[in-house]
Order: sequence, then structure tokens, then C-alpha cells
Amino acid sequence: MSVVATRRRTVRSRMLGLADQGTQVSHAVFARAQFEEPWRYERVLGRLVVMPPSGDTHVDSTEPIRDYLGAYKLSHSDTVEKVVSEAWFFIDEDTDRIADIGAYLVSPGAKKPIPKRIPEWVCEIVSAGSEERDYIAKRHEYEQAGVREYVIFDRAQHRATVLRRVRGRFQETQLRRSDTYRTPLLPGLAIPLQAVIG
Repeated sequence: MSVVATRRRTVRSRMLGLADQGTQVSHAVFARAQFEEPWRYERVLGRLVVMPPSGDTHVDSTEPIRDYLGAYKLSHSDTVEKVVSEAWFFIDEDTDRIADIGAYLVSPGAKKPIPKRIPEWVCEIVSAGSEERDYIAKRHEYEQAGVREYVIFDRAQHRATVLRRVRGRFQETQLRRSDTYRTPLLPGLAIPLQAVIG
């Protein structure tokens, strides 16, 4: 373990891994931890959640979205500041989430550093076993955190669920694989859903 000094106290850098599933972990420990690979990690209600590494199906879904967003960022650098795979952000004192992809828009003035900065746009790719987390838990948390648009891409159901903030609350729209995804947050972006949800 290494020791990291903070203004309040000394926080030890811990190695966290599969055996730590369900362990009580503070935000400070989570933020400074070293993680056993290839697992992925979130912190929910103060406890460590260990998730399996992304397989081909997950990668095949995220890659086209990342490609479209990356190309959009290159031609719209005045709109998009960052497109981040596995975007880490702080929901509240008990919860840190990792979105499959997050887009941070250009905004004037001082910005909070990641993970305190909330991406304006996020997406999750539904995997077997992640349905409740992606459709229910994260929907509530992302709305609470201030995400402006949350898109859930579901290959098994051949649909995309778009949750767009209207007057402080998410409004839901369903899209099918024959549709093209567009958003007012990223004018001109067009993602044919056939490429994502097959």
C-alpha cells in the first residue's frame, strides 16, 4: 500500500479486486485505489461492485458509438470537449458510477475535475445481467446527478431508450434499430441504430 496525504487525513492506496465484492469502501479509498484487472468497478451505497470485463458483444456495441462521437468531436470542437470511455463520475457520497461512454460539452467558466464533473451525455450498453442496473438504478442516479441525456442501447431488445432532461426530469423515448439516433445536445450527430443494436 502507498500512502497519499490529503488536507484532512492520510488515505492509504489499496489494491481492490474480485474478492472485495460488497466490501464497504469510501469515495476517498475508491478514488485512490489500484484495481485488479481485468475486472471493472463501481461503488454503490458505499459498497464495491465488481463487474466482469467487457467482452466482444459489449465492445461491438460501444465501438460504433465511440467512433461516431469521436468523429463528431473532431469536427465540432466548439461543442464537445471530451468523449470518455468508462466515464467515472461521483453521484453522491455513497456512489461512484462508471458509464460506458460519457461526453463532456464545452462550457465557459470554471469546471470541476473528473469525477466531480458530470458528463452532459452518457450511454450504457445493456449486457446480460445489467438490465436492472442500467434501466432502473442508473436512470435514477443519472437524473439525480444532473446528466442532461442518458441513452440505453439494448442489443437483446433491439432498441435504444433515450432519457432526455426536460424541466429537471427525464422524459423517455424509445427508438428501434431502423431509426437514427439524434440529440439536440450534439446538433448534426446522426447514429444509425442498426450499427449499434443490430
